Order: sequence, then C-alpha cells, then structure tokens
Amino acid sequence: MKRQSTLTSKFLRHLAVSMMVLLVLTLPILYHITTQFYAEDLIRVVRQYGLTNVHLDLEEDTMMGLFIQFFTILLAMMAAVFLVMRTSPKRLWRPFFATLGKISGFKVEDGKAPELPQTDVKEFAQLNDVLNRIMTESIKSYNVQKEFTENASHELQTPLAVARGKMDNLMQDPDLTPHQGKELQDIYDQLSHMSRLTGKLLMLSKMENNQYQRLDKVNLVAKIEALMPVWQGLAVGIPVRFSHDDSVKALSCSEVLLESMLNNLVVNAIRHSNGQGSIDIDVRRGSLRVSNTSDEKALDAQRIFSRFYRSNMSRRGNGLGLAIVKAICDYHKWTVGYSYEAGKHVFSVVF
Repeated sequence: MKRQSTLTSKFLRHLAVSMMVLLVLTLPILYHITTQFYAEDLIRVVRQYGLTNVHLDLEEDTMMGLFIQFFTILLAMMAAVFLVMRTSPKRLWRPFFATLGKISGFKVEDGKAPELPQTDVKEFAQLNDVLNRIMTESIKSYNVQKEFTENASHELQTPLAVARGKMDNLMQDPDLTPHQGKELQDIYDQLSHMSRLTGKLLMLSKMENNQYQRLDKVNLVAKIEALMPVWQGLAVGIPVRFSHDDSVKALSCSEVLLESMLNNLVVNAIRHSNGQGSIDIDVRRGSLRVSNTSDEKALDAQRIFSRFYRSNMSRRGNGLGLAIVKAICDYHKWTVGYSYEAGKHVFSVVF
C-alpha cells in the first residue's frame, strides 16, 4: 500500500527542494555582486600594489564574511518558515478536520444532515456550504425514491392481484372451450411471472435504498428447518437433504432478507436440477453451501450473479434470483461464491 503524507509535509519537502535550487542558482549572482560592489576597492588595492603578505587576505576575508552573512540569513529564514509550517497548519486546518469528523458519520437514511461547524476561513466556509447542499439534496432524493418504492410496491401489486383473481374466476367458467382455457392459463402464468418479477425488483430497490434497517437475531439452522417442508414440496421426486454442525451462531441480519436469500438459493437449485442426485444444504464453520446436480456445464462465475443473466442451456426463471442473493449478501457484508465440483453446482455464503 502506498504510504500517504499530509499536505504540510508535502509542502515542506517542496519548499526545501525549491530553496536548495534557488541557492545553487544565486551563488554566481552573489559572487558577482560581492566582487563588483562590496569588495571592489579592496580587490583593486591588493592587485594595484601587489600585496603578497600571506597574512593580508582582505579579499578572501571580505568574501567569506559576506557569504557567512548570506547563509546565516538564509538558514534563519528557512528555519522560521519550517517552524511556522509545522505549527500553524494544525490550527488552520482545525475547521476542515471538524467538518470531516461530522460528515464521516453521515447516513442518508437517517434523514438528517449533520450540523457543520462555523468557520471564518472563506475556503472552508464554501466547502461546508457545498457539503450541506449535497447532503440536503441527497436526503431529499432518497426520500423521494423511498416514497416511490413504497407506493410502487402497493400500486403495482394490487392491480396484478386483482387481475389474477379475475382470471381465476374466468377459468372456473364451465362454458370455456379448451382453447380459451389454455389461453387464459397462459395469461395467468404471465401475470404470476410479472408479479414475482415486480416483487423482486422492488426488493432490490429497497435494499439499494437501505430500507431494511431492522436487524434481528436469527437462528440459521432453525430457519432452514422451518423452510424444509416448503422446499420438499417443490422438489417433487428430488430429495432435499440438510446437514449442519453447531459452529453457526445466531446471525444479526434482516430475517425477511435471510429467508428470501435461502428461498432463492434452494429454489434455484431445484429449478435447475436434472432430477437425479439430491439438493444438499450444508451449514458448517460459519458458512452455507447449497449444491445440486444438473445437466448444465460450469457457469460463468463472473456473471452468474448479474441481473437477468441466464445460461444458454436454461431459460427458466427471470434471472433475478441470484442477483437478489448477491444483493442480500452485500447488504449484510457476507461473501457469496459459486463453484462447480464433481458435476455439482455449488453456491456458498460465508457469514
């Protein structure tokens, strides 16, 4: 990992390099000024009278003294700048770090923007104004989207349920011809498919908006055992086996989302099973594995959790089940994976 440095340390390094470069560049100029102005008369006297006394070094002493003065002043200035840059930024940057501390705990689902500290520094005041505007607009957009999702959940599901109810009544009509009955059944199946699809899309939208904030303590083993009769009823002729150890404790999660994840994993395994072997559910060492035998070859592990992805050999389902599994795992900071082992498709979740 690349080591990070503060703005002050970077400035000090740049300042030191700049001062050294300027020093090197000004040495010829300093020498010229000294010889042509400050020590000009002394140098002329020495040269005119041919003074060769080794103890008489007026030119050298003058040059040395001026250079010592120059470097002393330069070093004093550099020390003063470094001292100021070491002490002042802590006070000058205090409003920035106060703002950073406030916004680090900001969550749009809380519905309230943090109150940022007041400052008399123009740049930090502008930063606070921009952050306040961004957070306020984000909260407003979140509330609008949340309200839309809640309304859509009701407004979309209600007419679909009404349409399915009317279709049920029509299908009970004894005067229906076989052709009409088949057409009505196809329409009913499409309505059911649309209802499931709508429900899954709304669930994804709610997760993206962080609307499942309530976390429960859920016993994973007990939850799977409670759902086993439903899965065994769906897997006609295919044994559904469950094994576990005592390593998995109660999970802190949304029980609604956990149940949805389990249903999607197991129903996906049942739907794509070839009717041979079994559906195996295994809970061990803080992880869950769901596997099934299938005629399909190994799937694309990079795309299998994408929305609406379906393998070339199968067009069953709507392609959202595994996307929902991935979204639920991401929501709870779990890790989901896929592998193909000994002719079995294996989906794993590490809690």
